[in-house]
Order: sequence, then structure tokens, then C-alpha cells
Amino acid sequence: MSFDWSSLPAAQGAGPEAVPEMINHALTVLADLLEEGDLACEFSLVSGSLIDGDVAESVNALLPSLCRVQGLQWVQSWRTPVGDALPGLFLPTRQADAWGQGAPARALVDSLTYWVMALMGRLWPDDAECWSLTVETDDWYAAAYVDVVINHQEQVWLLHLGVTD
Repeated sequence: MSFDWSSLPAAQGAGPEAVPEMINHALTVLADLLEEGDLACEFSLVSGSLIDGDVAESVNALLPSLCRVQGLQWVQSWRTPVGDALPGLFLPTRQADAWGQGAPARALVDSLTYWVMALMGRLWPDDAECWSLTVETDDWYAAAYVDVVINHQEQVWLLHLGVTD
């Protein structure tokens, strides 16, 4: 879309403390829209302080208790894995006509994705340190997921985009 979502007053006027809540709210709506039968999306953004300069340790503190970092793979920009995953990786498989390019439901989830990306751009510059995360777990975790870790200004962010069955 050619519209600049970051130009909206809601995005421009939101203080840094409000933006994460706005992102989580938009992710909740997006997850609700993409839910299908036995599959549910679980999208979230959490953050914590960088612990002793160690990104992996900081991410472990943000993960559920029986999960831990298995691997962190550096990516050039957080926009790449997020843009590749949303909404395409999570589009429902039933009712293909509702989710095809140009269909109203697809236009709505695409617009929400652009809004989420504009809000994320308020938190992190494109060149913020970023990794794709692989999780090791002794318990249940999302069946399929894209986890992105961003380290910016001594704050570590974990964006979880997952689907459960």
C-alpha cells in the first residue's frame, strides 16, 4: 500500500510507553481475525532490560518457564522476518476466496499488518540489532512460529508470532 501509516496522528502522537500496548492490541485483533477452527494465532510483544550485556540470557528471562534460547540468527532488519510472516504465514486455509489478494478480509489483515509495522517503527530503527530466535522447550510451544528478538537502547524485545493447533 502506498499510504504511510506512520503519518496518522495516533502513531505520531503516541509516546514510547504507549506504543507497545498499541502493538499488542493490534496483534490481538489480527490474531482474532486469522483464527480458524482448530488453529489459533498467538501474537505478543514483551520486553525487558538487557541482562549483563547478554541477549540470550535476556531472552530466556522473557520466554515461558520451560523454554530457552536454542539459537539466535542475526538478521539485518526486524522488518524482513516480520514482513515475511505477517499476514501470509498465518492466513487461514479454509475459505480461500476470503483470503485471496484484494478480498475484503485480506485487505483488512493487510492493513492491520501495515499499522503494526508502522507502530514497531516507532520503537526500533531499521538498523536495530535483530535476530531470528529458535526456541528449545521441555513443554508445549507454538506449533509454528516466527520469533524475532530486537536489542535497542539496552532494552530487549521479543516478538512472538505463533500458531497453535
